[in-house]
Amino acid sequence: MSNARNTLFTIITVVVIPLLFFMVVEWVLRVAGVGTHYEYFNTIDIDGQTHFQENPNFADQFYPPSLNVGPLQNTFEQTDHDDRLRVYVLGGSAAMGFPHKNHGVDRLLATQLNALFPNKDVEVVNTAMTSVNSHVVYEVANTLPFGSADVAVVLMGNNEVVGPYGPGTFNQNFLSSMAGIRALQTLKRTRLWQLFDRSLQEVQSSDAKADLEWQGMQMFVDNAVPESDPRMAAVYDHFEENLRDIIDTLNAKGMHVVLSTVPVNLRQSAPFLSIAANDLSERDRVQFESLRDQARAQALNGRWRVAQDLWQQALMLDDGHADTHFQLATSLEKQGQHTVARTHYERALDLDGLRFRADTRINATIERVATDYPQNQVSFVHSLKAFDQASAPHPPGWNFLVEHVHYDFEGNAVLARVFSRAIARHLAASAPRATLSNDEVAARIGFPNHETVENIENLQGMADQPPFPGQSNYQDYLAFLAVELSKVKGEVGEPKDVVRRRQRVLTEGTGDWKLHFEMVALARYLKNKQAQYYHLEALNELYPHNRESQINLANLLSQDGRWRDVIPVLERSLYYTRGREEFIVEAMGWLGTAHLKVGNIQQATDLLLSIPRTYPEQIGMSLRAYGNLIRDSVTRGDETATERYLASAEAYAEQLISSGESANYPMLGRRMGQIMTLGGDKTAAAVWQQRR
Repeated sequence: MSNARNTLFTIITVVVIPLLFFMVVEWVLRVAGVGTHYEYFNTIDIDGQTHFQENPNFADQFYPPSLNVGPLQNTFEQTDHDDRLRVYVLGGSAAMGFPHKNHGVDRLLATQLNALFPNKDVEVVNTAMTSVNSHVVYEVANTLPFGSADVAVVLMGNNEVVGPYGPGTFNQNFLSSMAGIRALQTLKRTRLWQLFDRSLQEVQSSDAKADLEWQGMQMFVDNAVPESDPRMAAVYDHFEENLRDIIDTLNAKGMHVVLSTVPVNLRQSAPFLSIAANDLSERDRVQFESLRDQARAQALNGRWRVAQDLWQQALMLDDGHADTHFQLATSLEKQGQHTVARTHYERALDLDGLRFRADTRINATIERVATDYPQNQVSFVHSLKAFDQASAPHPPGWNFLVEHVHYDFEGNAVLARVFSRAIARHLAASAPRATLSNDEVAARIGFPNHETVENIENLQGMADQPPFPGQSNYQDYLAFLAVELSKVKGEVGEPKDVVRRRQRVLTEGTGDWKLHFEMVALARYLKNKQAQYYHLEALNELYPHNRESQINLANLLSQDGRWRDVIPVLERSLYYTRGREEFIVEAMGWLGTAHLKVGNIQQATDLLLSIPRTYPEQIGMSLRAYGNLIRDSVTRGDETATERYLASAEAYAEQLISSGESANYPMLGRRMGQIMTLGGDKTAAAVWQQRR
């Protein structure tokens, strides 16, 4: 008995008491509002209805907040009904739609599903994010609300090495233990861990605390991971375990899973990094480079058979050199030997030292895992084969992808078509009706447009940065982008041309809300106020949950002096600020001004004065709030109010100076001078002007 009591006492002392202490501290921190939750969606109430809205903080558990990695904007009702068809898209940037985020697979899929199910209220919610892998997608799936969608499309696999906890990531340590990763993620969700992490950041050196800025793929170029790296075994194991857990989790939440292989650019994306064999003698190394030089010279002259022989000789010296396999594949393809060429394209993919693409083993794992699930749980879509068929006899290249992994319109169209067919077969248990053609889809979503031009220009800027200049076909890629830009500019034309092309779709009522959003911008450019009102009305009926559209409507109404109509629009826009201070303060300031315009002095005063109190770091908007109140009180002849506002503004400015915050706003003295002048205090204005 004594031993039993001692054991019990030890358990209580070592386990129970610390656990209870932790639970109490965690509860206190949550009540105090310390830290945040890491659910993918926030729950908000809009007009008495519960809505889900993306959580901007979700990705902070994986990446520093300064990188601005996070979910796309989504707001939708919690309510379920028989006429609803809601689909989630899960994955990385390829699934997100980069670089054409408004013309990605989610929008094309919604267009196809609307055509296949005209009596359904179709919603496609894209939960994909840039630079995330299966560890992140698992957390997305794990936090999606139960029963919130009918189908979940999973398209992932490109970032398994470079994403969080992978051996090629840039901001975290590689972890070989899945149990360790899951345990760490559990700890990150606790407020105690978040408090500890924040405190640790506060005591770090200034260099260590320097905010990271997103710099694209060049952030990963120093983290080469060869095929032979022993850590790759854990990568593949983690991917499969995460994939199975994602499927099981989504199924348990009432969602059918559409699981897809991941098409990549095999044919025209040369390896980013070829790793030479370590055991080559100096003589063999020199010979290897000589053979490659000779092969390149022959290829430039179109002597593909001779080049092929030279590439093969080089591989006999170093059969693990990625670019040599790629070049051999190109030579074989030029001779019509497509089957053999594909083998070497795939080998080049698997050997690439910078592992930004889903390799053959990743795709084989997806296919194998899919076969373990019944069709009522998982619909397997072999998108890789669909791309091959559409691209035949060549493997996919720049005809479907804009670089190594991201799809152009044609690529996304293939994905949307095969996904929509899989969903239709699951829901209807029969062969679906014919899907829309690419031209029909393009018309309904307004592709291409001026945003498409900007996207290609952004790709040109990205191509200037590592690792793209290191590709052996880099100059070919630059030439391809230049041709694409010229072609798209010609297709888009002038704004009036774009409007004319959209008329049929708008008349038929087959355009989606994003098309109307585009038309608002075009109408504003063409100074057609009537068209702006028309498209804003249609836009807010189709999708009222867009901040930009609410702000556009408020701006239009204010131009016409319709300030009473502005107020409810701005109040609604506050639902869609997503906790971003600059958006909140902008709406509050404008809303306060609207209340002043209609004579709601007390409401305006409460709103505008709450800006410097609640958001003191928003200095420009705070000073504008004081300026609006002072201008209104002067106009009304309320000297008492003017003096009160002037004193409050001066106290705010003095506090900024004493705290050092004024260093972030060099115009403080000049703006205060303007405010004092506005209030009639020229003496104080002169003093503040001297304090610039």
